[in-house]
Amino acid sequence: MLRGTAYCSAVAQQRKAEETMTGQPLTITTEHGERVNPLLRIASQSANDALKFGSHFGLSPISRLRLSGVEPPKPPSKFDGLIGS
Repeated sequence: MLRGTAYCSAVAQQRKAEETMTGQPLTITTEHGERVNPLLRIASQSANDALKFGSHFGLSPISRLRLSGVEPPKPPSKFDGLIGS
């Protein structure tokens, strides 16, 4: 599956799960006890997939930096300045 198609599919699946879950409880009761609503897991996994696929298109600040060829700035180390000037 192409990344663009995978991203769109993940977003659509996440939206559908969220819409379907509107008004439903976060947990359901089954013969085995109380369980997380499966739609919640679908929505969560689809959102994670969309974030992962979206990073290939520069849809997050860090992925935009990577796509532009600029390295993200490194945070200062607590050891900076101990040796040398």
